[in-house]
Order: sequence, then structure tokens, then C-alpha cells
Amino acid sequence: MLTIRPEQMEAFKATAEAAFVRRVASYLRAKHGEVIVELPSATLAVKQISDERLCEIVRKGVERAREYGMTWESTLTAFVVLMFVTAPNFDDHPLIQRAMKDESIPPDSRIDQLWERTTDQNWEAVERSYDPQAWGISEESER
Repeated sequence: MLTIRPEQMEAFKATAEAAFVRRVASYLRAKHGEVIVELPSATLAVKQISDERLCEIVRKGVERAREYGMTWESTLTAFVVLMFVTAPNFDDHPLIQRAMKDESIPPDSRIDQLWERTTDQNWEAVERSYDPQAWGISEESER
């Protein structure tokens, strides 16, 4: 019988995570390439961001989504896409924050609840509070 050691599982997890991040980055380029993103030291369309930088940003977004308990690739992807199309700190809005932390809803269902709990005015407020520092990348990584 084949036995996989814990360190081998960790290596598989890292490889799977990197592949997932690349898929999300590719999706962003394909479906949201024209979206303008304000980084700490540059403003670019998604399609203009280097692969390395885009993957770093996506990885940080996935980490942020996981802080809410999200695990499904579809939900993690939706969270990251919202960061790009609204604001990297969209989840700081008080109403969105409440929905994202609502213990009565499973973490992977909370993104769906946003559409029921928010209005266009809420999303406009999110866009007005756009914080480029919320991407969590250093200027050095932008080069």
C-alpha cells in the first residue's frame, strides 16, 4: 500500500495552491482585463499587470478570503474578483463586513448573501473608499 507522508502532502498542497492562483489570474485577465487597478505606486489595467505581480495580488486576496473561512475555489475566486472590480478593501464596508462574518451562514455562502444585503449605494461607497494599500503588496514587488 502506498503511504503519503505529511511533508509530501504539504508539497502537493503548495503545488495545487500555486495552480489555483494562476487559474484565478488567468480568469481575471480573460474576463476583467480592462478593469483599472490602483496599486500603491501605479494605476494599470489588469491586463498590464505582470504575471508575477498579478499572482502575488491574487494570492493575497485568497488569503484574505480564507480569513473569513472560505474554502471553495468558486467562492475564493468571487472574493478576489470583487477586490478587482470594486475595491481591494471592499470587505471593510460595515454592511459587507457584517455579512462576511455572519456566523448563521456557512462561510462559502456569505458572498451570495452580499447581493441580498447590499444596494448600489453601498457598492458606490465601497468604490469611494478604495485603498490601494489594501492589496498588501510592497512597492518592491510592483517592479
